[in-house]
Amino acid sequence: MSDIEWLLHAATGRSSLWVEERTPVADENWRGSVERIEIGQGLRVFLVAAEVLRDMVVEPRNGASTLWLTGQISVSGILDHRFTDGRELRIGPEQAMLFRPLETSSVVTIGGGQNLRLTGYAFDLDRAAGLFDGVVPGPLEPLFAPDPAHTPVVPTAASPRLRRLAEDLFAPGLNGPLRILFMEGVALQLLALQAAALAEPRAARPDALSAHERAMIAEARERLLADMRNPPGLGALAAAVGMTERRLNAGFREVFGTTAFELLRNERLEHARRAITTEDVVLKEIAYRVGYNHVSNFINAFTAHFGVPPRGYPKARPPARRRNAPAVREP
Repeated sequence: MSDIEWLLHAATGRSSLWVEERTPVADENWRGSVERIEIGQGLRVFLVAAEVLRDMVVEPRNGASTLWLTGQISVSGILDHRFTDGRELRIGPEQAMLFRPLETSSVVTIGGGQNLRLTGYAFDLDRAAGLFDGVVPGPLEPLFAPDPAHTPVVPTAASPRLRRLAEDLFAPGLNGPLRILFMEGVALQLLALQAAALAEPRAARPDALSAHERAMIAEARERLLADMRNPPGLGALAAAVGMTERRLNAGFREVFGTTAFELLRNERLEHARRAITTEDVVLKEIAYRVGYNHVSNFINAFTAHFGVPPRGYPKARPPARRRNAPAVREP
């Protein structure tokens, strides 16, 4: 059992599951997909994309070797870890972590009512040390301790660049050996970015957004999503809020972790997903609502984003009917 089996167990109720391809999951806790990939010698990648329906509390267990350096990055959604030494750490869009899971590492709380997109990777500890050429950055040294008593954990900043890279693992548009090659390259970059953020303190950025610019970007987002059927172009949007196109797009990346176009696409597909799960409407109508003139383009975009085609996405379950208590007969 690996350091990620707790996610698979929570999704399926089984104690062990070997996932080589994306596996749909659907129960009273969550709906979505889980994927785990063994990439060559000493590297694992796991991806979770799910709508969390209610609060979940799970206890990770690692029955195999603990000699793995593991990274965890949330593209969207929040997980609260409470480790066995009492330390607490929140993983979300602002914070990621590197850690070395022990057999019992933490208790994890996942709040309901959120869309969870979680990326993780794990390098064999010897391979990880080799990647650093034997010179491990000081903040990472606890992860390589010979026999740690408690789970070594190092929080790292979840920059927009890191989250975009983690998001790339969900739908790279590649299959077979090419996908494996791509994912290995991304995992190496994720480790490098997280290690670099710890090794070199971030200097003040001369191009940091002002409070006024952040307010304009928030206004731009509202204008962009006000009519997803006929959204403004980037030039018109920038002019409406008084910014240049380049500065506006850079601002979207800084604030939301995506370009304006990517944010619009993601919102369109999220609205479509909600319609598919809760309404009895043909796909052509849903595609039209969110701005797709051709249903084939909508199906391709939806499948790439969520991992399953629209017709294969699970419907929301109707609430269970409450049974009336049996009448009590007077004696």
